Amino acid sequence: MTERLLVCGLGSGMDHSLAELRSPQRELVVVTDTPTDRARAAADVLLVCDPTDSTAVLVELSAAGVDRLDGVFSLGADNPPVISVLAHRFGCPGLPLETALSCTLKDRRLAILREAGLDLPRFGTAESVDEALRVVAEVGLPAVIKPSDQTGSLGVLKVESPETVLETAAESLRLSPVGRIVVEEFLEGTEHTLAAFMLDGELHRFGFADREYGRKEEFAPYFFEGGDTLPSRLTPEQIEEVTDTVRRGARALRLDPAVINTDILRTRDGRVVLLEITCRLTGARIATEVMRLATGVDPLPNLVRLALGLPLELSELRPTRGRAVVQRFLPADGGVVEWVGNPRDVARRAGVHDVFWGIEMEPGTVVPPYRGGADVLAGVIAYADEPAEAEAIAERTLRALPLRFKAPVQ
Repeated sequence: MTERLLVCGLGSGMDHSLAELRSPQRELVVVTDTPTDRARAAADVLLVCDPTDSTAVLVELSAAGVDRLDGVFSLGADNPPVISVLAHRFGCPGLPLETALSCTLKDRRLAILREAGLDLPRFGTAESVDEALRVVAEVGLPAVIKPSDQTGSLGVLKVESPETVLETAAESLRLSPVGRIVVEEFLEGTEHTLAAFMLDGELHRFGFADREYGRKEEFAPYFFEGGDTLPSRLTPEQIEEVTDTVRRGARALRLDPAVINTDILRTRDGRVVLLEITCRLTGARIATEVMRLATGVDPLPNLVRLALGLPLELSELRPTRGRAVVQRFLPADGGVVEWVGNPRDVARRAGVHDVFWGIEMEPGTVVPPYRGGADVLAGVIAYADEPAEAEAIAERTLRALPLRFKAPVQ
């Protein structure tokens, strides 16, 4: 019988990986709220709806006559609870809903990790602006305010003075469907992405990258994530220390078996702080292309095996090469587009894997001011023998983008 896979949700740019999932023995059902030409070409059945709404997805599946699924997963989309609901509904392998919620709701996750003894920022929760004022006073300034139930840096704001708490807390609360925010101590250091599979209590790491935050606070109070770099600047011993922290966090949250994405901060005095951990594939093309270009490891076959309840092939997670790879983004920060060309013309340069627009643009498009991690104007994935060389290729490529904004009226 042909296996039927449901890909419910595509993270930014992750439609690039859909073609690799196609097989004569497989039917691919894709759910997305942003259908692209790649998604249309790869999907046997394409359903357009909100992949973070399990009821909407079930309605669309029923309308399309899909009454059987063999596996359910997302490609970098932040919707683990929906994946759990759908897996349970169709009798597919998957994590319990309570587990998915524990690694998705920030306040719930922090409480579990604190109970397990992990090193965390000071934090508290609030459901009103008045409560936020009290929690900020307890946590201290500077602090970070974020919706408990949002992803992709939406509503994540830095607070540096008591005068700004009211405005930032109100904005973050507006963006929280459940009306709850988390206030965390602001810590400084280097940030890193670790991608892994968790199986039988053991963590099998297949990717480790340094996050680029050179322009992190340029758009304060919003944060700008500039991309990722491989290999890491950390020593092997430091990477193992980070890996051990992630392993402890995954065990505490009962993410097993699971694919895991994390955000870790290593402070200047050597603390390893687990900022985010969730049961999904690392998105924004990081796990499937950036890490894969650097190490040769393709996580997709094991992602499919996990969804089908089949044994993982752990040998496929061992690196087969060592190459420097960077992904770099340009922030979208206001203006009116006067002229835009095809970024593929720039992609023909040596060392450029891909260059792409982060938003759809044409002459006359009004680009709003930067308000968070989803506001990316363009990006590039570049590779070389050394990180500095790959970084230089990425910078030259972004400077050469075929894009011109109208001059502001004086």
